[in-house]
Amino acid sequence: MNNTFPAITVEGGRIDARHYIEKGTGGAVFGAFFLAIIGSLFGILVSYGILLIVLLFYPMFAWYLRKKATALIHGSGVHVSEDQFPEINRCVADFKARLDLRKDVDVYVVEDNVTNALAVKYGKKNVVLLTDDLIHGCLASGHPEALAFVIGHELAHISLNHNGVFRSWMSQHMKKLGRLDEYSADSVATALVGDKAAAFHGLLLLTVGYALLAYVNSESIVRQAQEVAANKYSKKAERGLTHPLLLNRLQRILKGN
Repeated sequence: MNNTFPAITVEGGRIDARHYIEKGTGGAVFGAFFLAIIGSLFGILVSYGILLIVLLFYPMFAWYLRKKATALIHGSGVHVSEDQFPEINRCVADFKARLDLRKDVDVYVVEDNVTNALAVKYGKKNVVLLTDDLIHGCLASGHPEALAFVIGHELAHISLNHNGVFRSWMSQHMKKLGRLDEYSADSVATALVGDKAAAFHGLLLLTVGYALLAYVNSESIVRQAQEVAANKYSKKAERGLTHPLLLNRLQRILKGN
């Protein structure tokens, strides 16, 4: 049995994540911010100022929730470090340097009870969660560099400040902004790995899961992605989603957009 974790670090030059921001993101951010301000003012008025009091005391409550959340993660996941999953740690450190990302980022491997991978922020602490199934799938697929794409995607969210409390709230409530952010993170991650095949297999793994990945006909998936992109109802189907349809993301990777 081979217990050696494969190298996943991808070498390359500096990358400015801002160059890969999806077109239309600025307008969506402005719209979400405007709606948030109007909604807050309306809420303060109809609640006779109670909402304002809640907002003033929210930082104290948020501090407690952050402490609780970080303790939960640290107590239930495996903290990636130089001597724990060092290949993952090395990939994160390399990508941070290439993105000129100076924020502290803690990475944890957790059981498959969250969505594949996630970048969250607790106060000033940035945390990336990678599930055991996701990591196993990337390694078992024969394309371990696909894991680098997933890591790059999550670090892109941090680099572009997508995971801040207010920014996350905006993307959750203005779903178009959430979808644009996902495309931006995909573009940054693809630039980091410098290989469309790695990006393709990373997204394909999220589509079918690691157990069936080896049996998927890639050519058929490419044709299906083209069909989805050409279908005018695809955009309508996405409107209620914070993430684009996975096959639309695959098509964007293949086209290089």
